[in-house]
Amino acid sequence: MEGQYSDKVMEHFRNPRNVGEIPDADGIGNVGNPVCLPPGILINCNSSMNVVEKITNGTSVLSHDGEYHTVSRIFKRFYKNPLICLRVHNLGEVKLTPDHHILAMKTNKLTHKFYQSKKYLPDWYMAGQLKKGDMILYPIPKEETELKSIKLDQPKPKYDFKSKSLLEEIAITEDFLRLVGYYLAEGYVRTDKCKGTLGFVFGAKEGHLVDDVVSIIKSAFGIKVNTERAIRNSINIEFYSARLARFFEKFFGKGAANKKLPHSFIILPPDKQKALIRGLWLGDGCINNKGAKYVTISKQLAYQLRLLLLRQKIIFSFLRVQEKGIHKENYCIYVKEKESLKKLSAIIGISVKRPPKKKNTHKCWFDDKFFYTSIRKATRDIYKGLVYNLEVEGAHSYVSDAATLHNCGDIMRLYLKVDENEVITDAKFKTFGCGAAVATSSMVTELVKGKTVDEALKISNRAVAEALGGLPKIKMHCSVLAEQALKSAIDDFLAKKKKKSDEAKDKKED
Repeated sequence: MEGQYSDKVMEHFRNPRNVGEIPDADGIGNVGNPVCLPPGILINCNSSMNVVEKITNGTSVLSHDGEYHTVSRIFKRFYKNPLICLRVHNLGEVKLTPDHHILAMKTNKLTHKFYQSKKYLPDWYMAGQLKKGDMILYPIPKEETELKSIKLDQPKPKYDFKSKSLLEEIAITEDFLRLVGYYLAEGYVRTDKCKGTLGFVFGAKEGHLVDDVVSIIKSAFGIKVNTERAIRNSINIEFYSARLARFFEKFFGKGAANKKLPHSFIILPPDKQKALIRGLWLGDGCINNKGAKYVTISKQLAYQLRLLLLRQKIIFSFLRVQEKGIHKENYCIYVKEKESLKKLSAIIGISVKRPPKKKNTHKCWFDDKFFYTSIRKATRDIYKGLVYNLEVEGAHSYVSDAATLHNCGDIMRLYLKVDENEVITDAKFKTFGCGAAVATSSMVTELVKGKTVDEALKISNRAVAEALGGLPKIKMHCSVLAEQALKSAIDDFLAKKKKKSDEAKDKKED
């Protein structure tokens, strides 16, 4: 069945032979395809989402293993050829070159139960091989750090004689995290050289949230509310403290479009993050029997909230609404799937009496490492312009807003050691690619050992595939890559041999 590997392929994938380099190799073969993204594709970094063209060396990016890894090199080139555009349910879309590898599963009307029973294997597929209905695997960030407190880090201004003294460290409690959620949703700050105000605006019927904020700030900081006034259908409360206002501005942003969470809050234990989600949703979200919705004009906050929901294993839909007239660009997050709505309602503390009979129509699910969701549309367009790629240390992958991407295509380097009788005595390889790429690389290095150069040249991609018990049609290109790498290494050996022979001949004539 398409998408499944033979036992031999799995054996060579899990325990590849001859991995490594031969320092004094007699022949080296390099083959593969460069892969890239056009400008504007958002990449998941450790503190924010950033477009690929603005990422620099040293940036940490989320990888397929759920950890953050360092970008070691940036690649940029001119490209004039087709781009693949994949629109992914729940997440968004990604554009990339056809050979760029994506962590996915080829499917035939796949469901969660079918996946478990048939043991479909996730793999790295070229974007051009994927179609509507195939599953995208999106990593759940697993980095986790218990943060007990956070430094206020706001010295008292020289001529500030009125501000109340504050503790130098703020305990990271459930109450404080809920307060941060309120601030991200409904808070604001005003600051100048000596003065500062921290304020919140709630609806006229949200007096219980006003009381909660007043209680938390009094308990955590010893500051009482300075003003509380009703304005039309809202309640505005303010706290006068320059240091507290600057603290919230520094760590959580100023202005609705600039609200954000620091990375240390993104990697808090998921149980602690529930208080953040609760404050956010109570402050500016809505939830009822039909579903839940959260809207923000902050791009960073929107994508950070997605990560928080992923860590709770809550299925969501994401929509970017473009600016129109007086309405600014905004980001909408919806939760409608029955079990996910139950989870969210429990976190928020609002009972949903009759959850909607909303089926999991796109066959989305979670396991311990990934969120699985399907491609809803795959198209191809001609592109002319610059494209970019990142080399990532360790994991060799990075995550866009809609897919998990390998940092290279199927690339193979093959090393040969050849004796004086032109018999290949050793072969090793290095490859960056899918399971089939690893298995075919491993097998071809086994097949060539003990053969003469002439015999090795007769090894075809079909011979490699047959030795592995066959390959899915969609993965036959990996055996072609192995054949090409072998021939490239032999060509290199023969070229070096000829050069030595010519040099020896010239020396003899001299």
